[in-house]
Parts: sequence; C-alpha cells; structure tokens
Amino acid sequence: MALSSILLWFLAAHQAGQSASKGSDFAQAWSSVESAIRGRYFARQSRKDEMEALLAKYAPSAKAAKAEAEFSLAVNRMIDDFKDSHFDFFTKEDQGYYAMDGLIRQRNAAEMPHIGAWFRKDPDGYTVQMVLNGTQAEKSDLRKGDLVLAVNGRPFSPISSLGELVGKRAKLKVRRGAAELEKEVEVAKSAVPTLFLDATRDSARIIERDGKKLAYVHLWTMAGEEFRNALHGLVYGRFRDTDGFLLDIRDGFGGRPEGFGDPFFRPETSLEWKFGETAGSKQLFGYQRPLVLIVNEGSRSAKEVFSHIMKRSKRAVLVGSTTAGHVLGTFPQRIGDWAYLEIPMVDVIADGVRLEGKGVAPDIAVPREFDANGKDLFLERAIEVLLGEIAARNHRAA
Repeated sequence: MALSSILLWFLAAHQAGQSASKGSDFAQAWSSVESAIRGRYFARQSRKDEMEALLAKYAPSAKAAKAEAEFSLAVNRMIDDFKDSHFDFFTKEDQGYYAMDGLIRQRNAAEMPHIGAWFRKDPDGYTVQMVLNGTQAEKSDLRKGDLVLAVNGRPFSPISSLGELVGKRAKLKVRRGAAELEKEVEVAKSAVPTLFLDATRDSARIIERDGKKLAYVHLWTMAGEEFRNALHGLVYGRFRDTDGFLLDIRDGFGGRPEGFGDPFFRPETSLEWKFGETAGSKQLFGYQRPLVLIVNEGSRSAKEVFSHIMKRSKRAVLVGSTTAGHVLGTFPQRIGDWAYLEIPMVDVIADGVRLEGKGVAPDIAVPREFDANGKDLFLERAIEVLLGEIAARNHRAA
C-alpha cells in the first residue's frame, strides 16, 4: 500500500477536496474519484487511453456498490491495474485513511486506535510491516513479519477491533514462523503525525561501541517541519559530541526531503556567544563526522530522494537493501467524510534518473534484516561500517 508522499503539490489549494454523499449514493462518490483521476493523475495525457479504459471498466461495479467496503474494493482493483505507487483508496477502516488525514489536517487529524504497529492485510490475517519505537508493540516484542490472527479471541483488524479497546489491555494471538504466541498490549489512540513524531524521538539513543559514541535515530517520516526540527535538535543538542551518526530511514512514510540533510552538509564549526565574562552559550554549526544511512525496501518516496542525494554526494554510506522504488509525488483527495483517494500527481527525476520502479541500491548490501531471534542485522552491519569510517577519518587527521 502506498502511504507516503514526496510532494504535496497544491495541497493548500485543494484541502477541501470533492465531496461525496456517504451511504447508498456511491455513484456520486465514483464521480469524485473519476474527476480527480482525470484532472490530476500525472500520466493523464501519456496514458489517456489506458486511463479511460480502466475508468470505464470499473465504473459499473463502483456505482452499484451497496457498502463502503464494496466500493473500496472496486476502486482499489482499478488502482492495482494502473500499477503506480502512491495510488490508493482508503476508508476509515484502513490505517492509511488516518495517515492521509494527518497530511491534510495535521494537528486536527482524526485519531487512530493503535498499539504502535502498522499492518498489511494478508489472506490469513494482518502482517506487521513496522513496529514503532517506544510503543506497546515494541515493548511486547511484536516483530516485523509477525502475523496477528486474533485479539481477545476475536478476529483482528487494525481499526475496528482495536477501536473498542482503547485504554484497555488486549491479548493478541500471533503467528511467528511455525510458532503461535500470545502478546498482551495496551491499546492507545492518537493522530498519525503525533504517533510517528513520538516514535522518532523515542528511537534516539547513543550507542557506545569500542570506545566510540554513535548517535542513532530512526526518522519515521519526512512529513513536515516538526520532524525536521526533531532531527536538527538531536544533531545540535544531544548528539553534538558523538563520534559518528546512524540515521535509520527504514519503513515509515515519505514527505518532502528538503532541509533534512542540512546539518550534515554544513561546515562543522563550534561557536561561542559571550554576553559577558560568565554569561553566554555555545552552538554547533554543522556536523561533519561520519554518517551511515540505513535503508530497506520500505524506505520510500522522499526517503529515496534523500538516499539518492546522500549516496551521490558521498556524504553517507548506505547500508541495507534497495529502497522501494515508490517515488511519485502525491495528493490525498477527500471523498466525502469517509474516504481518501491518494493520487500520483508528479513524476520525479533525480539527476536524470527516474527512481520510480527502480529505487536506490545501498553501498553495502546486507542479505537479511533480522535473524531468528529478532537481532537487527542491518543495524549491526551499519555500526561496523560507521566504526570503520570513524577510524579512517581519525587516521587521515593524524
């Protein structure tokens, strides 16, 4: 599912979107979907005949829908046939709805029931795609790849089954490989931007290894200045005296990449502002110590543009696996008060390279992300690489 964006083009001008009646009038909802795709789809000219054929193919089933889930199924089947990233239809039963609402309404976004994990619907249940730092999912050792089968003995779904359990403890039935486990978690409720910002901050720590202090932060999304400010604050504050930096951009969502790399490209200068003999403050201007970027197949959208910049400039060493190749700019279109249509509006070319469908390959590929015990193999390799970069830097300075 495409849940992130690189460029929210024209967002302010289109926040209200097209309205559709909720209930049985799905013909009006389809009219909004059809109009939005014809007007904003990035390949509406080059793929016009194909676009019109797909709209005509799925119009009858969408208009004849008797329920939101039925309408959503028809629209998403059509979207699958387009074969583009950042193209989805989400209702309030989808986590993606709350991600889109967060992009549109930000601080006023609808709150989502959650345990701190993001899920993918599979035939047997819901598979964990990511586990956010500091959340109940992490504390209960829920892992990426776990299949959640039930909650409190009832079928599990990320929204409806958790909505009635907010503020309560719940028991999850989980399949991990051939084993079935039980996990107890407390269900919370928050807006997606808040959830991901808290997880970014909670991920921050200093890893001490071989006498070196290594800064680590998992930047879960690049969707706004709050995330950029959080990263900058860590670089210039808590991490100012570290020997090197591990910037983890696996999974999560995109946003826009501008400004996130600024501290790592500025000349490193320590400034002291003195207002007298004893009063004053110190400031770090730039961070030029070694940097390792951790990427995977869930690094998408703006994170891929950022990865391209860091790799091409040789400012960072990329460790992990090739990024998603989901790099189209998007806009979430409101459909009534019950759904969002995410439309790919902009193709993105970086230094003459179209990253859509291709992604960014790491400098150092690691075959497996986690071992059977949940050990983070990407992170361990990234630490090894960073220590090597620090040693090489110190040798050059000697």
